[in-house]
Amino acid sequence: MQKTLMKTRWLAVVGGASLLAACGGGGGNSTTQAPGPTLVVGTDVPVAVEQSAKGVIDFAQTQLVATSESSEPLVLGDAKLSTDDAAEPADI
Repeated sequence: MQKTLMKTRWLAVVGGASLLAACGGGGGNSTTQAPGPTLVVGTDVPVAVEQSAKGVIDFAQTQLVATSESSEPLVLGDAKLSTDDAAEPADI
């Protein structure tokens, strides 16, 4: 039994190392990924909500889809939502 357990562990280690080695490298593509949305300081709210009403609506729609009863509440802090009195109403 001890030999079988050692053999199984050895195969798991070798297999895991092989998978990790296969994941790395490649490409050589020098493009950098765009940074994620920056947040309003001290909040969990993206800066876009302070810049445009569309940013507010996009953020609200994203939160409605992603929210569940087990998710943590968002920190709103001092974020100031943008408004646009001339824009047409939008569905959320």
